[in-house]
Amino acid sequence: MSNRIWKILKENGIKELRPPQKKVVDRGLLNKNKNFLIHMSTGSGKTLIGEIAILNHLLDQKYKSKKALFIVPLKALASEKYEEFIKKYEKYGIKVALSIGDFDEEEDLENYDLIITTAEKLESLLRHRVEWIEDVSILVIDEIHLIGDSERGGTLEILLTKLKNRYNIQIIGLSATIGNPEEFAKWLNAELVIEDWRPVKLKKGIAYKNRILFINEDGDVVEEYTLTPNNYNSRNQLFNLVVDCILKDGSLLIFCNSKRKAVSESKKLNLKKYLSPDELNELKKLKEDILSVFDNPTETCKTLGECIERGVAFHHAGLTYEQRKIVEEGFRKKLIKVICCTPTLSMGMNTPCRRVILRDLKRFSNRGMVPIPKMEVLQCIGRAGRPNLDPYGEGIIYIDGSITVEDAKNYLTGPVENIYSKLSNHRILRAHILGLIASGEIDNKKNLEEFINNTFYAHQYGNTSKILKNINDIIEFLEANKFIKIDYKDDNKNKNDIKILTLDENNNITISHKKTNENYTITSLGKRISELYIDPLSGKIIIEELKKLSKKLERYNNKYLNTSDLKDYCTQYLLYSISKTTEMMPLLRVRNNEWDYLFKEMLKMDIDPDEDILRSLECFKNSKMFYDWINEVPESKILEKYGIEPGILRYKVEQAKWILYANKEIYALLDIEEKCLSDTLNELVIRIEYGASRELIELLKIKHIGRNRARLLYNSGIKNGEDILNNHERVIKLLGNKITDKIINCIKENKK
Repeated sequence: MSNRIWKILKENGIKELRPPQKKVVDRGLLNKNKNFLIHMSTGSGKTLIGEIAILNHLLDQKYKSKKALFIVPLKALASEKYEEFIKKYEKYGIKVALSIGDFDEEEDLENYDLIITTAEKLESLLRHRVEWIEDVSILVIDEIHLIGDSERGGTLEILLTKLKNRYNIQIIGLSATIGNPEEFAKWLNAELVIEDWRPVKLKKGIAYKNRILFINEDGDVVEEYTLTPNNYNSRNQLFNLVVDCILKDGSLLIFCNSKRKAVSESKKLNLKKYLSPDELNELKKLKEDILSVFDNPTETCKTLGECIERGVAFHHAGLTYEQRKIVEEGFRKKLIKVICCTPTLSMGMNTPCRRVILRDLKRFSNRGMVPIPKMEVLQCIGRAGRPNLDPYGEGIIYIDGSITVEDAKNYLTGPVENIYSKLSNHRILRAHILGLIASGEIDNKKNLEEFINNTFYAHQYGNTSKILKNINDIIEFLEANKFIKIDYKDDNKNKNDIKILTLDENNNITISHKKTNENYTITSLGKRISELYIDPLSGKIIIEELKKLSKKLERYNNKYLNTSDLKDYCTQYLLYSISKTTEMMPLLRVRNNEWDYLFKEMLKMDIDPDEDILRSLECFKNSKMFYDWINEVPESKILEKYGIEPGILRYKVEQAKWILYANKEIYALLDIEEKCLSDTLNELVIRIEYGASRELIELLKIKHIGRNRARLLYNSGIKNGEDILNNHERVIKLLGNKITDKIINCIKENKK
């Protein structure tokens, strides 16, 4: 390893490499032409191995113009890594960038050395044909086992297939849980390094009847620990496990199988009597931080604040980014002693603790209650044990009667599940085949099949007939919807045609010809849908609904004499139509007592339900939530009315913003000229982002003015930029000197 790399490591507190890190370096990590699959325990220092490999490229004078990519599974984790790498490496001249924005966003990443992103965002950048990809010499993928994830795995697989075959890039994959690492490493053409060393010993245990049975890798009990609940007078065994840990200066993560369960468990725990006066004061400050995330605290804010005041918090996708950051920081400072969470927290977030408790081993799915994969369980318990702070970590499965000791032992011993390719998923394939054709990487049937033969799917299953059948169906779908054109350029048609004999229901033989040499060309519509990074099926839905709405508006010009009323109808219909896209799944659940009134409202709006009436009603309910949002219904009322959490609402609004933008872009390519529709789309993109009424749009176009400031100004008679310039003193009284100056400077700049 070069002296410069060592100098940087030492200045960042790394005095020596841990045994597994040294092992990887000795096995050739610094050979820039050698891929690695690093299979090591959580907390063993896998990330630093990736960082050393990155420094090896970026500090090499021969690789002066080279770039490094660091891929993580979550935007929140990308932000965390960005902040960490900025502090560690920018002082050495390494320019660090974070790329997690909109898929169609223009980003200038040309002058950055280290780019932190997600697989989905990087895939969308490649579709925009970014030139700097040619300069990338190393790719580090954290949590690479997610290639087996049913939702995100296909994107990661396509991305790796592209990069490992087309570009001269060193690939470093990091994971703690792969059941078939040899098979996966062979596909990656990577050196496999397996190491179970941990900086802090992990004790695996099963808790029941106020006892913890710690077991070895064979499942034998090696230690029996009895709790002393008399010290804390509780019949709640989970509470006893918590207090037992914090009395020894430890902290805990309790993993639950749902957001609701995480909140419920948090509300049951009250640790006030075990906290010092200073800790209680600091927790009150954290509570105030939570309550001030929104102008008007939601019920979730209030519940979370009350839990935090007692030394406990919950953490799940329903929280906003700001709320999660406050909880994570409070936990790292050991003010919050316990976080009740969902398994998302196990995906690399920096939240180590003394004790991890698995509250549930099953969770609800569309197939009912199903077992949680062992891979996920081990990811969770791997959080236990804080280096330099804990003498050991404890990963405990809690038994409350729903499972047996033997069930728990099976989770804690033996290998994890194998990872399997999820590329055969029709929805994933649709989007990526269109993307491959749009980017020019695939232009005929032959090289499409060659690409598929290089995937992990082909490597794993050998027989690609099923996936090739899916691909033929998708190609036909893309052509039928005019996203691609197919040209048959056969020199000798008879020679290159395949005769297919089939029997009809009357046993008559029919002969059809299948062309073997198909050439693909992307259309302008297909290219734009690919760049927008939406499911081509969603593109089809958008096109159909825009055309349908355009015809309705032609008929309604006389019905709605008021332009505002016509726009309002158009708005409601668009919100319904975007709710039909696959990106909006899962939809809001429709209760039995809501069927009648939702159905009647749909008919009143001249919306014909699809064959699947329940799904149409779910789409319509979803659209009503968005309609409330853009008409400034208080967020707390929306959350209560639709039974969702703030983080879920924010996520759905972000998705709606993106799909509305896609509507606007696709509309521009269609042969439709409908002013009301065009104007409404332009307005909706702004209204959905800010959750604001139409009358505030002119103010919202001005930088530094959000919904609350816009409403304050509008209610005072200030409706646009000119009004702001002409009422300087009044604006200062409403918003203050500092922000008023910023707003006025922006207005003047725009005028120039």
